[in-house]
Amino acid sequence: MPGPISAFAQSLAATPKIAALPAAQMRIIVSMRIAVLAWRKHQDPKPYLVKQLGDEIAARHFAHIIELMSDCWPEPVAVHRPCCQQTSYDEMLMLDLTTAAVQREPEHFHGLLGEMIGRSDRQKLHLAFTKFAGRFQR
Repeated sequence: MPGPISAFAQSLAATPKIAALPAAQMRIIVSMRIAVLAWRKHQDPKPYLVKQLGDEIAARHFAHIIELMSDCWPEPVAVHRPCCQQTSYDEMLMLDLTTAAVQREPEHFHGLLGEMIGRSDRQKLHLAFTKFAGRFQR
């Protein structure tokens, strides 16, 4: 029977705390949590997203991203409760995908998702992230 997990092993599996993230990334994580939880309760997340993202069009694009992710993800999208300080792997992937869209790196974007979802779904997501990134930066 294996012993307790070493501190080193735990650090390899750790995700950053929200407080350690830049403000824009923090807003994206909080928006993701709001949107996913709203969708699960069959509520429209857009009014909450407008408050968080500060723009109705950005909120609409972001809600569309969450809808697409929910449709094509192999498992339910994993987010932590709003009060949790840790980030989930899906939340961190959201930041990586947003960064790839902002930096106009489609190959990197597709590489992040290549083994997880099919090409057609990756293309739809890339277009949605690109639209969101263009609006979120304003």
